[in-house]
Amino acid sequence: MRHWLILMVAAIGLVTANATIAWEMDADPERPIRGVDKIPEVVVDRTAQIEEHVQRIFNSPHAFTADERTPFSDEVCITCHGRGMETLFNIEKETPERLNEPCLSCHEEGARSHWKGSTHEFAGLACVNCHAMHNERPELLKADTQMEVCGSCHLDRRSDFGKPSHHPVPEGIMQCTDCHNPHGTPGLRKLVGHTINETCFNCHAEKRGPFLWEHNPARESCVTCHNPHGSIHRPLLNARAPTLCQQCHLGTHSDVGLSGAGMDFRVQGRSCLNCHSQIHGTNHPRGRVFRE
Repeated sequence: MRHWLILMVAAIGLVTANATIAWEMDADPERPIRGVDKIPEVVVDRTAQIEEHVQRIFNSPHAFTADERTPFSDEVCITCHGRGMETLFNIEKETPERLNEPCLSCHEEGARSHWKGSTHEFAGLACVNCHAMHNERPELLKADTQMEVCGSCHLDRRSDFGKPSHHPVPEGIMQCTDCHNPHGTPGLRKLVGHTINETCFNCHAEKRGPFLWEHNPARESCVTCHNPHGSIHRPLLNARAPTLCQQCHLGTHSDVGLSGAGMDFRVQGRSCLNCHSQIHGTNHPRGRVFRE
């Protein structure tokens, strides 16, 4: 019995010793090791990391030597990083203006022509906040989709796209840039059209008109009735009818039964649109109340 007890104590001591050694070997190098007064110096070899980073650019549009507009058709890395290779290596220490300088030296026209004074430029963003020059993704984005990139800041819009009624951006059928230019536009909210309606009419041309009978809210702004990013009400409505309609049409059809066995047919199904089916406008001679 004593023999087995001695063996068990010895085994426990050996396991404890191995655990201590493993703890010391796997310890966080930034924290002191038990029994050691000085934190050991940690030497990080970044050669492999830099090589991997450099190799990725060969799969990007910047590496096309046949295109005279690319950096590789000129002085390769020096084109963007400078002759002393001093530019864009310490991104955290650079100002947005300094970071954007190499990019805007080539990309200052077209969709980027309104970058100066834009919302994102005024907020202190740099090209590298959304783009990674050494990667093969479309438009050199830092993520696989525009929604991931834009949604990292615009969390409220990303939440809207999770609602039952939304534009098919999460499905990949649409992108944020179908309606917005993140580099800036002359209009409001970085819209690709001069107004909200002009932007919506790019896809919803049947709502453009002109109409003989026009519905004022539809003519002024689509967002009066719709939330373009997403809503719990179909189709992208800010509220359900008849509540939405009665925000403007106070007292109209106030006798309509809204619940119970006496619910009026005028609020069943499509509600107000059961009768006023052409709510965006109509050219019918008898369309004064948007029925035909």
